[in-house]
Amino acid sequence: MVERNRVAQLEPHDRKTILFTRVLTKLKEQCAYFSLLTVKRALSNASIELADDTLREYMSEAMKAGIVSNAGRGWYSRHISPVCLDPKPVAKIIRAVKKAFPLLDFCCWSTVQFNPFAQHLIAQPTILLYADSDTLSTVAVVLKESGWDAWANPGKADVERFIRPGEKTVILRPAKSDQPEGKDHVAPIEKALADLAVEANKLQLMDAAEVQRILDAVFGAGLLQLTILFGYAEDLKKKIESRELTH
Repeated sequence: MVERNRVAQLEPHDRKTILFTRVLTKLKEQCAYFSLLTVKRALSNASIELADDTLREYMSEAMKAGIVSNAGRGWYSRHISPVCLDPKPVAKIIRAVKKAFPLLDFCCWSTVQFNPFAQHLIAQPTILLYADSDTLSTVAVVLKESGWDAWANPGKADVERFIRPGEKTVILRPAKSDQPEGKDHVAPIEKALADLAVEANKLQLMDAAEVQRILDAVFGAGLLQLTILFGYAEDLKKKIESRELTH
């Protein structure tokens, strides 16, 4: 009770100092990412009360000071530098599609881009390409004529009977209206992560344990925009939040 009374008598500046030097420091040691709600809980455990507006103001100051990074609305991270995927593994397919369809709006990623985060290297990559659903069949035909093993939105039976991973294996999927925007037709890592979690099982790319190891490694490697990721993959949001992003 004495400690609680002492904390209650702290000046606002002192409460901010405790937030910056104790609460956030401890959270960064425990979690790669944490939410505003987690910060509120940590303050409550330290018997410190802050109005919501005041806490948001202090967190903005913490970001400006480099104490934490902005990981999207209501999310923060100890990471400073963004984590990205190497665009080289998809450079060839991007050139091929741009040459054949200069006006096509598409983006793509390859499983081999996740090799830096995988326990077992992916020797035989699979490329995932996303475009308007009405264009998939035409694009697949043209790519096949150019030597690519292209498949327009294949089902489970196609995967089990015909599709084999390889440098020229391309799976074409319908683009979603809410998918994160990439640059130069390269899917951003937030989109690729969410898609990998879905396609790993559908395309028999890898088991669930390996997908989880990749997710853990990516979250431990650098800064992601969680608002973008979660906006695109609600199921992944629930899965990630349940793990507390401690890696």
